[in-house]
Amino acid sequence: MSKFAVIAHGVNFLIRDSETSESELRGFYVNAFVKAPTSEVAEYQVINLVRTSAKRRSLATNPPGNRPRMFVDETVELTDWPDAFSRPLSGFAFYDDPDAEWLNESKDT
Repeated sequence: MSKFAVIAHGVNFLIRDSETSESELRGFYVNAFVKAPTSEVAEYQVINLVRTSAKRRSLATNPPGNRPRMFVDETVELTDWPDAFSRPLSGFAFYDDPDAEWLNESKDT
């Protein structure tokens, strides 16, 4: 099996702030490192890993008609695992994104 590094991107996540208990629109990036026979399988595995992790942490508070979305930004085959990262997920980098370009585009269609 090959080793892959995959950058996943999540958008439209309504995440409850632990201090205010209010939900705010956020996006995130996460690095993932998986073994898979092909890059397509690696991407599928990563999206499922992130989805499972998000559910386990109860990250998204979106109503059913306003679901969060996840994409793969980049996939690279590796010869060896990097030393500085944990596997399979190296951590989430969240950002505030209430005026996201993708959100405005989806309203226009």
